[in-house]
Amino acid sequence: MRRCSEKIKSLPKTSRIRIISHYDTDGICSAYILAKAIEREGFDFHITLLEHPVKEEIERLGDEDSDAMILSDLGSSFIDTISKMGMDSIILDHHQPEDRDVIKGSVIQVNSNLFGIDGDTDASGSSLCYLLAKEINKENIDLSPFALMGAIGDKQSLGGFSGVNREIFDEARREGFIKISRPSLKLGDGPIIQEINLSVDPFYPGLSGREEEIGKLLDRLSIREDARYSEIGGEEKKRLHSFLILTLLRNNIDPLVANNIIKERILAEKLPLNLDVISEMIDACSKSGDHGLALSFLFNPEDLYERIKRRSEAYKIRIIEKLREIEDRGLKETRNIVYFTCDKASDGSYMSGIVSSYFDCKNKPVFSFSKDKNKIHVSCRARRKMVERGLNLGGLMRSIAQRFGGSGGGHKIAAGATLEETDLDEIVRYIDDIIGKEYEGKV
Repeated sequence: MRRCSEKIKSLPKTSRIRIISHYDTDGICSAYILAKAIEREGFDFHITLLEHPVKEEIERLGDEDSDAMILSDLGSSFIDTISKMGMDSIILDHHQPEDRDVIKGSVIQVNSNLFGIDGDTDASGSSLCYLLAKEINKENIDLSPFALMGAIGDKQSLGGFSGVNREIFDEARREGFIKISRPSLKLGDGPIIQEINLSVDPFYPGLSGREEEIGKLLDRLSIREDARYSEIGGEEKKRLHSFLILTLLRNNIDPLVANNIIKERILAEKLPLNLDVISEMIDACSKSGDHGLALSFLFNPEDLYERIKRRSEAYKIRIIEKLREIEDRGLKETRNIVYFTCDKASDGSYMSGIVSSYFDCKNKPVFSFSKDKNKIHVSCRARRKMVERGLNLGGLMRSIAQRFGGSGGGHKIAAGATLEETDLDEIVRYIDDIIGKEYEGKV
């Protein structure tokens, strides 16, 4: 990080620094942390959030009039392309790298996996951006809550923070930038009936998207429909907690996820709700198509809270309808995977994580497939136990990209690919075959 900081500080103050980041919560928090650190040093910046990073898009952005480029929460898959641009560039990534060079031409690659830090569990893109921000100026410690929120967005808080994330958590708490609440459900500030109705993560089988059923439940539990979670008493919360947990356990949900349904929540002074709720709100808003609002909210949370809340709720209504369809008709299944198709790649990416966590996936990885013009987008998720047994979805996505043309990669536990249009049945057969041969007995 010292070399990255020196490179940035060596630039003339008139420099314009290009920040390119992913469009999920981790990528957005990464971009925000970098922008604040750079702005405080007196530099101009321009942020672009990418949905499906491809070589052509990176090349196009690199051709724009910028003096330096920082790629956060992405970049390692395109280090050859970036190095050929000749621009001073920094990659801050936690996905599996294709090239193990830390220095390549004018590019510095800081990938957590190259330094023995697990990018699946111990460091997110925003964690790395925070470490750089703090190297630039120790006063940037106030950005620590956003690093934690990015890690939460990438599910790295399941089972508690570890590695770099844990160090940031301890530092933020010690310095007073976060506070910890009592154990609670992940619910917003609306009436309970509305919050459960719009609950995507967790997705409550038979309840999410079914307001009438939630009303019946609350009546049985002697809880007012218009009551807010913060207003009900301890006994009412116990009854609600018990029912919801049992509902999830009946559906064979991921045990690691089950242990995090009721937990302590992180509060940050300038954010209106806990980091779990805000993280999901940002992700939903961005994946609805409004990346700009999702990012702008971090710069101005007080004024933009109601807007981002409405946008994310509208998106979740649409996603819940699709999840209910899967709940009603079931997942498609082969010998080694379960899968579903989706009209939009961003929806498939969002839903695959929910399906993996809260649906009965028969102990198999989940895949979503989306067709877009002459491309097929693939998103896949696995439970942590599968990864511990040897499953590597990032490697699998690179393999199918080589087989069918396109690009792919990611984490062992979550990955994606954009492929040249091919017969979907052929892709499914190939993936099923690879997992059967390479991971037999591990999944």
